[in-house]
Amino acid sequence: MEQKRILQVAIFMICFIMGAQAQSEIAFNEKGPQKGAFNEDLTLTKEDVKKDIPYYYRYQKKLPSFYTGIVIELTTSDLPLRRDYFIFERFGNIMMTDLEDGGFSYVIDGFKDEQAARTFLNNIVKHSAPEAKIIMYKKGKRKKKK
Repeated sequence: MEQKRILQVAIFMICFIMGAQAQSEIAFNEKGPQKGAFNEDLTLTKEDVKKDIPYYYRYQKKLPSFYTGIVIELTTSDLPLRRDYFIFERFGNIMMTDLEDGGFSYVIDGFKDEQAARTFLNNIVKHSAPEAKIIMYKKGKRKKKK
């Protein structure tokens, strides 16, 4: 009696799995616009993406949480900036960091001293980002320079 019950459960499981597989194949084979989790259109091809977003719009990396050094803060924003924001076209190696009071800061790092950062700020950055300023980080804590 128990063997018969086990056999019935096994047959039921096999039928259930085969039905679920058939249903998922139907869902994947449907022609029509595919939508993502946020109702965005997923029918774009790689060529469309390359055409719409030029190669020089890079993704920003996060500034290390225990960073120590000098950076030039290009801009801040309450929400993350789009990848095609004009600042990202003009400057490379932009890093992003979270601000303590909320929001985001976009910075350029890699300066050996404050004089090198100030020269770069005045000669290169101020023309495209007039609100840019020098920020000092010590173990991840911001200290604004004048």
